[in-house]
Amino acid sequence: MATSDFESRCRRMTSRFQREVPRRTPSLIATLFGDVVEAHGGEISLGSLIRLAAPLGPNERLVRTSVYRLAQDGWITGTRRGRRSFYRLTDSARERVSGFDRRIYYLRRRHWDGHWRLLFTGTQGIDAEQRAELRKRLTWLGFGIIAPNVYGHPTASLEPVWELFEELGVSDRTVAMRAASYDEIHGLGNREMVRQCFRTDELGQEYRQFIQRYRPLAAALEGKRGRIGRDPEACFILRIMLIHQYRHILLKDPDLPAPLLPDPWAGHQAQRLCAVIYRAVLPASEEYILGIGEDREGPFRDIGEKHRDRFAGLLPAP
Repeated sequence: MATSDFESRCRRMTSRFQREVPRRTPSLIATLFGDVVEAHGGEISLGSLIRLAAPLGPNERLVRTSVYRLAQDGWITGTRRGRRSFYRLTDSARERVSGFDRRIYYLRRRHWDGHWRLLFTGTQGIDAEQRAELRKRLTWLGFGIIAPNVYGHPTASLEPVWELFEELGVSDRTVAMRAASYDEIHGLGNREMVRQCFRTDELGQEYRQFIQRYRPLAAALEGKRGRIGRDPEACFILRIMLIHQYRHILLKDPDLPAPLLPDPWAGHQAQRLCAVIYRAVLPASEEYILGIGEDREGPFRDIGEKHRDRFAGLLPAP
């Protein structure tokens, strides 16, 4: 692929992204906090956030409105110093982002012992409003709906579940069990149940569309090593666009172990594709970020080794 073709592809993708993002600005701001702000000390001035968001599409008004909404939702918290405002993730949001970062940037292959975690929420004493909230929050935690008021996952941690039950006041009205298939020959079998209850066909299609969109860029990057860093702003846009769209799919992914997924699984291919592009644009995109980002201590510092090694484990050693 010629360089001009690569650059025109980038421009077309960026233009479409910029048109779509203003409708989902809070989600984009959340991506910036997770990918950029957390890697640079965890805090950013509102002015810096507005400037970082500008080439991605949102104007100042949209950023301010989105920051207000995220603060109201308990996602970020603000501090004032004179006339300037600074924002960081709340403790609860940082915990969620940290867990999600492990899924985005690092290789994960869950071991499965053949057992399921089953949750029953159809018992007496749980009202309709609580059931609706349980459905929303348990599916967000990755649990599939096995049957009405029955949720299941093969490997999910139960600690967030206990915290949710406690928060909603239903700890003594829910049932949790550990179960295994009695006989894989009779009945649906684990893989077919997963396909139906976790909608892996639809999820796989979203991953394949992501791969189709970004694979030409990854192929072009292989031929541009050493030259991609000529435009730090373009590298920054490509980095955030990539992570934002990958994260959007990953939020729907229940993180199932490999024995229950189609082979090959498009989600694994999508993560490797992310790794190729992200690692290529990281140095130049950081140059752009360091020229804009500030916190209460002053300009952003270089990222540490932990964040510099994002995706490194998914690529072969040089």
